[in-house]
Amino acid sequence: MATEKKIFTLTQLTTSLENFVLKHFGSVNYWVVAEIAKANEKNGHHYLELVDTVDNRTSALMTATIWAGTYKNIRANIGNDVAEILKPGNKVLFSMRIEFHKVYGLKLNVVDVDPAYSYGEVERRKQATIERLKTEGLFDLQKALYLPVIAKRIALIGSPGTAGHRDFRSKLESNAIYTNFTIKEFATSVQGDKAAKELIEALKEAQTYDVDAIVILRGGGSKMDLNVFNDYELSKHICLSKIPVITGIGHEHDEVVSDLVCRKMCITPTAAAEFLYIQIGTFSAQLRQGFDAVLNHSREMVAGLKDEFNYLQKYLIHHSNQLLLEYQWELNAEAHKIQKNFIQLVQSEKSDLDLKLDKVKSQSIHKIQISLSSDLPNQLERLKLGSENVLSQRSTQLNGLNDLLKMLDPERLLDVGYSISTIDGVDVSEMTGDLLGKTMQTTTSLGVLTSEIKTIKKD
Repeated sequence: MATEKKIFTLTQLTTSLENFVLKHFGSVNYWVVAEIAKANEKNGHHYLELVDTVDNRTSALMTATIWAGTYKNIRANIGNDVAEILKPGNKVLFSMRIEFHKVYGLKLNVVDVDPAYSYGEVERRKQATIERLKTEGLFDLQKALYLPVIAKRIALIGSPGTAGHRDFRSKLESNAIYTNFTIKEFATSVQGDKAAKELIEALKEAQTYDVDAIVILRGGGSKMDLNVFNDYELSKHICLSKIPVITGIGHEHDEVVSDLVCRKMCITPTAAAEFLYIQIGTFSAQLRQGFDAVLNHSREMVAGLKDEFNYLQKYLIHHSNQLLLEYQWELNAEAHKIQKNFIQLVQSEKSDLDLKLDKVKSQSIHKIQISLSSDLPNQLERLKLGSENVLSQRSTQLNGLNDLLKMLDPERLLDVGYSISTIDGVDVSEMTGDLLGKTMQTTTSLGVLTSEIKTIKKD
C-alpha cells in the first residue's frame, strides 16, 4: 500500500521554521565574531554582510541588520567609534539574535557590539603592520633622515578648518620666537574610507616641492578615529619619504604606526608647531651663547697675551740694552785696535813710500840729465820746423776767408747795382698771399726807397 504524501504549503513550512527558530533560538543572544564584507546604511538602518574564513577560504556568509533604534543605543554606549568599527574589513564581536521571517528568511539582528574586541583587533593589525614594516626594512628609514634645525619651508597635510589645523598655523605665525615660515598646504580628509588614500596622494605630491619637512596633522580622536594612521600603505609611504615627516595627530596615550615610523612624533598639532619654532629658537640661542663664549674667550686670550706681550717687551728692551752696551764696548775696543793698527800700517807704508820716492827722484834726475845732454837740441829743432809749417798753412786759410767775406759784404753788392726789397721786414721772395696794397721798402746804394705795390706781373 502506497504511503500517502504529506503536503505543506510554503506558508505552513515557513511558519513552522519561524516557530522552531523562535522556540530554540529566539530568546537567546549569541556573541559572534565575524568580518564585515559589506556595509550599507539606509534611513538610519545598517545592513551588513558578514563572512568567516578558514584557510583563506570563505566558510560562512550571512546578512545581519542593525535597526536604527539599536544603532542609536550602541552609539550612545560606544560613541562615534561605532562608525569606524562597522567598516568593511574589520572583525567585530557582535551580540545578535537569530530570527526567521516568513518573507525575508533567516536573519541576524545585531543588538550590541563589544568595542573591546575591535580595539584588540585594531592593536593586532597595528602590530602586524609594525612587524611587516620591520621585516621589509622600512620601519627605521625616516630615523636616518636629517631633519634641518632650521626647518622653515613646511608642507602641511591635514583637514583645513579643523581646530588642530588652526592651532598649528596660529602657533607658527604668532609665537614670540620665530615666525618666518613658508607653509604649503595639502588638504585631505583624516578619517573615513578615503582618508588613507588621500593622505598617501598628498604625501607623494608634497615630496615634489622644495620643503624642509612634511607635517601630518589630525586634531585628536578616539582609538578607532585614529586607526587610519595604522594603515600599512600610509605607514609605508611615510617610511619611503625622502623628506622628514613630523606627525601631530593629537593623542597622548595610544601611538599609531604613523607616529612610530615618522622622523618626529608630536602628541598634538600645537606641539608640532612648538617643536618647529622652539628648535629654531634653541639653535639661535645656542648660536648666540657660542658666539658670546668665543668672544669672551677671545677677550681673555687677548688680555693674557697682552700681559705676556708687555712682559716680553720690557724683557726685550732690558736685554737689548745690555746687549747693546756689551757690543758697544766690544766695538770701541775693536775700533781702538783697528785705529792703532792703521796708524802703524800708515807709518810703515809712508816709510816705504819715502824710500821709493827718493829712488824715483834720483832716477828721474839722472834720465833728464842724459836727455838734456843728447836729444833735447834735436827735438827743439824739429818742433820749430813743425810750428812754422802749421803757421804758414793757417795764414793762407785766413787770407782766403777774408777775401770771401769782402765779396759777400752787402754794401759792396749794393755798390755794384744790387738792391734788397722787403715787406714788413721780410724778403719779398719769401712772402706769400695777396701783396697788393702792401708797402715795400727797397734798399740801394743811394738809400731806402718806399713804394706801394699796385700790380704784380709774373714771368
